[in-house]
Amino acid sequence: MKQTQMWTYICVIFVTLLSQCSACRWLGRYRMVNADSLTLIEKMGGHPGTVKVRFPGHLYNLIGDAKVEDQVRFLVLNLDQIINLMDSKEHMNPEQWKLVEYFLKDLHRQSSELKECVAQYQKPSHMESYEKKITRHFRTLKKSLKKKKYSSHAWEQIRRAVKTHLQRMEIIANNANKSLARV
Repeated sequence: MKQTQMWTYICVIFVTLLSQCSACRWLGRYRMVNADSLTLIEKMGGHPGTVKVRFPGHLYNLIGDAKVEDQVRFLVLNLDQIINLMDSKEHMNPEQWKLVEYFLKDLHRQSSELKECVAQYQKPSHMESYEKKITRHFRTLKKSLKKKKYSSHAWEQIRRAVKTHLQRMEIIANNANKSLARV
């Protein structure tokens, strides 16, 4: 009886480890899908490289040293915030909307895949400070867009901010993937 229980526990642990590994295996493909998103954001508009935008770089520096589960949650949060920010068909140039649709599909895919990874972790009992700060950052971007009446210059600023977020998120995803590979 005791030996049977021991083998049962070993099997349960083994299956649990396998499911955790497969849930986050998608992080290894993140770079490829993110590269598609970056290409689409560059095709959308003029010259976002010349536009200055405030960016919460300190949050990315902090999250780089966090646990893998916080890094993945951070990625999901950012993706959902970017989707919310960019999903403004009524305020966008009709010619660009097709590119934006493809872009949003890429982001939705990334978000849903990473949410599967996050589902394996225990949900924190409180909102993390980075969640509040990043939400506030994207709210500011949205207000800026509205204040400038969705002008082409405002959209250039938004695209520049989104591009910077995607580039920094790729670094976070690579770090998280390396950490998972070591486990």
